[in-house]
Amino acid sequence: MLIREFDGKVPDNMKDLTKLPGVGRKTANVVMSNAFGIDAIAVDTHVQRVSNRIGLANSKDVLNTEKDLRKNLPKEKWSKLHHQIIAHGRKICKARNPLCEECDLKDLCEDYKERK
Repeated sequence: MLIREFDGKVPDNMKDLTKLPGVGRKTANVVMSNAFGIDAIAVDTHVQRVSNRIGLANSKDVLNTEKDLRKNLPKEKWSKLHHQIIAHGRKICKARNPLCEECDLKDLCEDYKERK
């Protein structure tokens, strides 16, 4: 398909990337951000969880979380921040046993406030 429809070049936009088999919004955002330097937010489970816990998003699904983040974060920081949110979710804001006492963002976190 890349050869036939895109002259052997990986597309650099959401519409064309998501035409490729197996490529959804998350993968398309990763490709746009990492391969092409385009500001994008890839929402994985870590981004979904952390963003909703600290109030950057208010959604149960990844599409609406992405929309919330696009509204609530400065565009020029999307790519960097999505990587930082992923790292925070892996190291501190874990799904089952978050390390709330070590978290610099705990004052923003609804889950932390409920756990107190």
